[in-house]
Amino acid sequence: MKRHALLLTFAVIVSLLPMTAHCDFFTDVSHAYLPGEVQPLMIGEVESPIIEIEAQTPLPLGVAIILTEPFPSSLTLAQGNSLANMLAEKGWNVVISPFNVTSQQNLPAESTNTDMSDSETTSMSAQNIHPRSNQLTQYLNFESATSALSLQLNALNNYLQDNSGYRMVIAQGMLATTYLSVVEQQPQLHPDTFVAISPFWPEESTNTLVIDNIAQSSFPILDLSLSGFNDWANSTTQKRKISAKNALKMHYRQIIIPSNLLAFSIKEFQKPPHIQIVANSTIGWTRHLGW
Repeated sequence: MKRHALLLTFAVIVSLLPMTAHCDFFTDVSHAYLPGEVQPLMIGEVESPIIEIEAQTPLPLGVAIILTEPFPSSLTLAQGNSLANMLAEKGWNVVISPFNVTSQQNLPAESTNTDMSDSETTSMSAQNIHPRSNQLTQYLNFESATSALSLQLNALNNYLQDNSGYRMVIAQGMLATTYLSVVEQQPQLHPDTFVAISPFWPEESTNTLVIDNIAQSSFPILDLSLSGFNDWANSTTQKRKISAKNALKMHYRQIIIPSNLLAFSIKEFQKPPHIQIVANSTIGWTRHLGW
């Protein structure tokens, strides 16, 4: 009886974790900025943080949305800030929208196994996890991430509906792959252009989707590939370019960023070298599009 009560208590605590994670995430991001710099974006009943940086030119080109994530495999908040400031100098109103992927996973699913013995739970876990699988796939679910990002993008779309000009979206790594999947399913979210930085997902069938989603997309794509970023991204780099060419995709460009530029500096005034190239490549791309 006592054991059953403990398991029930654990299930209740676990069910509250997603909401707690959201609240902590908003607070953590807010603490990284001065008061008033972080604005709440309502996604259902949850507050998600966004940071807005105004264009530093008289006539803004439009809005650039930078999707960031806590993982180093994506644009971090610090890198997103550096990129946002450079784009603002060139005439873009920038919205940094952090995405909390870890709070969107199947935490409540743990409660379904509360009546099982420890040995049964361990046995099921061992069967579900392939011994050579990437560790990320053990706690990241592509469908859950896609659903969560879809909600966030729709909320952003509503928030920015009165903003004029072009709409550009920038994302890296797993978040870029998730974004491509969301907009493939929801044409109303199509941007005027998308900048994909080494898109990948640590699972083969999902990772392969990147190739088709890029080739079949109806909007211009700048495909920035960080050389030596990881094996998942590298395995589709050339395939993405060939597939886009074979699909006769009109507005597509792939640029390889050398791996020796993937460095960082603790000095605030020194921007990460690869972020500088990302910014310059993005500006060059938008001018190629005639913006």
